[in-house]
Amino acid sequence: MGKHDYGNKFLRMAAVVIVAVILAAAALFSGCGIFGSTDTRKWVINTVKQNYYFYDEMDKTDIDNLSVEEIVARLDIYSEFYTREEMQALIKDNSGQKAGVGFSYIYVAAGASSIYPEGGCLIVTVVGNSPAEKAGMKTGQLLVSGTYEGRTSEFKTSDDVGNFIDPISAGVKFTLTVSTGESFEVSKQEYTASYMFMATKNSAWTPTFDGDGDANGVKEVSDRAINYLPDGAAYFSMSQFYGGAADEFGYLLKEYNAQRCTSLILDLRNNGGGYVDVMQDMAGYFTSSLGKQTRVAMTARYKSGREEVADCLYHGGENLVPADNTVYVLANSGTASASEALIGVLVSYGFLKYENIFLSDYGEEFMSWAGGDYGTAKSYGKGIMQSTFTNFMTGEALKLTTAQIYWPNGKCIHGIGLTAEDGCRLVEADWIVTPEDDELKKVITMIKG
Repeated sequence: MGKHDYGNKFLRMAAVVIVAVILAAAALFSGCGIFGSTDTRKWVINTVKQNYYFYDEMDKTDIDNLSVEEIVARLDIYSEFYTREEMQALIKDNSGQKAGVGFSYIYVAAGASSIYPEGGCLIVTVVGNSPAEKAGMKTGQLLVSGTYEGRTSEFKTSDDVGNFIDPISAGVKFTLTVSTGESFEVSKQEYTASYMFMATKNSAWTPTFDGDGDANGVKEVSDRAINYLPDGAAYFSMSQFYGGAADEFGYLLKEYNAQRCTSLILDLRNNGGGYVDVMQDMAGYFTSSLGKQTRVAMTARYKSGREEVADCLYHGGENLVPADNTVYVLANSGTASASEALIGVLVSYGFLKYENIFLSDYGEEFMSWAGGDYGTAKSYGKGIMQSTFTNFMTGEALKLTTAQIYWPNGKCIHGIGLTAEDGCRLVEADWIVTPEDDELKKVITMIKG
């Protein structure tokens, strides 16, 4: 969510920011045979020439004389150059160690939405275990003002929230107020992000962490139960494939089985992906119930034609999804990359039927507001992988698209995504988020039949 997880203003649209969190290589520092150089421009050119998947199609006019910025501008939207400082910050952020308040938002002008007619800064994500979540902030709320040291600032533009929060020092408390009049006292803190949440109709659970930031169990939060879920069903939401997300899933599965659940509803809406190894780990909690046989999670086909197979991680023990349980998945146009790869595993090994994949189908009002920055009735369609190369002489790094990805059954969804043509079911969705998650309620109604 960027360097400051409270402040991604989603200026173009939520999907653009979310999908930028791409499916990276399992080893962040791969090097891939590129030695360091004190000449950054030369190092970038050589790395691109040797590894960029679309190098043959790119504009190479006078490439040897271009600046780093000019070279990167000719790459695809997933490729990026990082300074040493930016790379260090990214490593820390993707490990789950965050700093900030823990929410992201988009600005909705007054009159642009019948759901949010008054307009304001619409909270799209609240990071698990963040100061925002602990204060009680929720997606679908409209931020209208902030108060600090007795002075109140109204949020009337997309920049107002950041301009209010940025100057406040870490640890200093301030208040955020939403359109209903409810206020939340928060402060910028360092915290370990949680990426998973589980609920049944009777209770709910979130992961807990030890002093090193590692998941070590779950805690019950009964007030977050989803009372309209079917009997025997558990709802899991997963925000990203980073940090200890797979470990969190394992601890929640222990509770899932203790509750004798028989169906799992996995919400991957707006989950733009993350690391391959986290996806492999997650997949293993499903495929391990089929036995110890090694099972492919995905195949990467590189520019050279070389293929590399990533396997599902084998998990012994009882904290697995039983093979006879029914799995449902919620997805939308922000469901990308590692999310789509996990769906591929579940489909390929029979855990998930296409008819049990529910895709957000946004109405005319939302699509008109979003313009060309968001799609509808499909997943994102990202079947390519990025690898991050590090210049060991300078600490700088270059993230490049290096491979095309294929599901275990041989399918590649790049540029296509999952659609109704696959047999997925469409769900009418009014907005990217709503206060009571009306879209989830519609999915549950469809599941109950």
